[in-house]
Amino acid sequence: MAALTAIVLSIGLVWWSVHSTRQSVVEHALPLQTQALEQMGRTLAFRLEQQQKPLQALASALAPHVAEPRAVLQSMLQQQVSMGRLFERLQLADAQGQLLVSLQGGQAQALDGLTGPERDVLRRGLEDGKPLTKVWMHPDGADAMLDMLHVVPLRDEQGRLVGVLGGSLQMPAQAFLPAAAGTDNDEKAGLLVLGADGKIIAGNERGHWQLAGSSETPWMRDAIDADWIKSVQVGAVGEQRGQQLWSAVALPWTQWILLKVSDVQALAPGLTQREQWTVVAVAVAAAVALALVLALIAYPLTELYRRSQRALQSQLVDEVDGSVRGSLWWRRLSEHDWGEAQALRNALQALGRSREVQQERQQEMQLQLQTLMDYAPVGLVVTQASRIQRVGMQAARILGYTPRELQGMPVHRLCSSSHVYEQLVQRIRRDLDIYGQFDSETCLQRKDGNVVWVRIHGQSLQRMRRGWEVPKREAREDFLVWEVEDVTTQRLVREQSGWKAMHDPLTKLPNRAAFAMRLQEWLRECAEATAAAGMDAGEPAEETTHGVILYLDLDHFSQVNQQGGRQAGDEVLGHIARLIEASVRPQGWVARVGGDEFAVLLPGATQQEGMRTAQLLCMAVQDWEGAWNLMGVSIGLLVIDARRYTVAAALKAADMACYAAKRKGRNRVEVMTQAA
Repeated sequence: MAALTAIVLSIGLVWWSVHSTRQSVVEHALPLQTQALEQMGRTLAFRLEQQQKPLQALASALAPHVAEPRAVLQSMLQQQVSMGRLFERLQLADAQGQLLVSLQGGQAQALDGLTGPERDVLRRGLEDGKPLTKVWMHPDGADAMLDMLHVVPLRDEQGRLVGVLGGSLQMPAQAFLPAAAGTDNDEKAGLLVLGADGKIIAGNERGHWQLAGSSETPWMRDAIDADWIKSVQVGAVGEQRGQQLWSAVALPWTQWILLKVSDVQALAPGLTQREQWTVVAVAVAAAVALALVLALIAYPLTELYRRSQRALQSQLVDEVDGSVRGSLWWRRLSEHDWGEAQALRNALQALGRSREVQQERQQEMQLQLQTLMDYAPVGLVVTQASRIQRVGMQAARILGYTPRELQGMPVHRLCSSSHVYEQLVQRIRRDLDIYGQFDSETCLQRKDGNVVWVRIHGQSLQRMRRGWEVPKREAREDFLVWEVEDVTTQRLVREQSGWKAMHDPLTKLPNRAAFAMRLQEWLRECAEATAAAGMDAGEPAEETTHGVILYLDLDHFSQVNQQGGRQAGDEVLGHIARLIEASVRPQGWVARVGGDEFAVLLPGATQQEGMRTAQLLCMAVQDWEGAWNLMGVSIGLLVIDARRYTVAAALKAADMACYAAKRKGRNRVEVMTQAA
């Protein structure tokens, strides 16, 4: 029974898979084919607009001179070589429809040489007063040719229509119209151009356009009616007709219809007779193998039955239903004891013991995690759904609570009001969505009722896990990891006029003046120390490396201001400033010295150490998960000998190295080792 069931299920599954696959292919292929055809129509419209632009520019130049003599107009057209020579023929008519100039290949032609259709198009351009295009198709050997006539109006400075200008082009149909993608097995796939009456004008098969007279399409007969044509004129149409997929779109520059027909059999072919017999053979083989496997699996069940019988006799388990047959048959089948049941029991016992071990390890890891959070140099908090799950000792001291009191407490209880809490939540969500992390200052309420200003920085646990592993199960978005730092004293210091004069109000970093003062003091100390060491040795001091200056300039920062506005640019600068400061602390000193420029002083660093720090900064800025992934940084590195540089010379040399990094491709580090 199992073998027969396997055969039936296998054949049915194969049939269902093939059928559902064909249906899925057809359901997805039809909208994709229609969208591709719509894109073709938009592409053709864009190409026509590009062809009209030189003619419009020429019309703008001629509009003020329409009233001048015909010879002057003809001379002006002949002089416009860059625009007029783009068209094979040019015709200029005034507002009354009188033809003033007719050129072909830059040479004047008789004014009565225009054909009737060309005059009708010029007259229609005068009546409509807007640009239009008329296209004709005629045979040229085995292929088809397109004749295009573009007409644009001429208007004076008051906007009055003073004439029209026409330009004619001729090109092969396959150079302008799209090509079909049929194969030898897809004889009915191809592109067709239909007229407004539904008749076929031309067809494309495997890249060649041919007029309808040279290509018979009997399978199209009686397939197009007036209602279908009206629906295509309203918008793109995609439908399945029997074993064919039809997609049609009206071309924007004429009354033509572009139709693509594909064969379902070519897109999703069914099973051949040979493949069907192969499926049956595989199903039979699988059924036989399944029967053998089931027979082998049945033998160990005997031991399980015996153990259950002994357990029943010992009253360790409840009595089973005696009407259930099969147990004696399994006992007669085999008396062999392969030990699978014994192995299974031992495995279950081992799992029970391992569960206890895992619980002990989990408790030990939780204790280690809490110890790390308690002794971390910054306050750490983990929240889930706006509720504190775990808190370190430093954060608890800042808030005036014990860690046990804070565990499980809602975050809104730490805010002075619901309004402050809502602002904090909105700011965190916005920063997470845009920058992948949050960083701001807020006012919280301690246990004793006093307020404390803290700087909070962190990100979601899910984003942190993406950086160091590929989790089998996605972490929940509502888990947040916070770094909490008391900045109450810093905010008081910022209110002092001396601090404001030496710091950048946006990034809270030292400004250019402060950096220059710090650099001047450091250069003087290094020079004095080097001179003293040289005098003690009794020899002239050799060239010495006292440290490194890094000059950073953000790449493509102007695009942030253009796309997101000045506010977005300020926010990005704030995040990048904190990123740079965190990357060089505590061995370095960072300042904002310009709009998107920063400087870093690394006292005592060698060139290799400075290069390593600069490369880490490049990677940190490039890997920053903000809303603008195009961010990068160009860095100039200057190795400092304090006796050879002044502040101005050092900053200039570092800036020149940064400029060289930008000139050589951006997002790189360039070294300047000699004094500027």
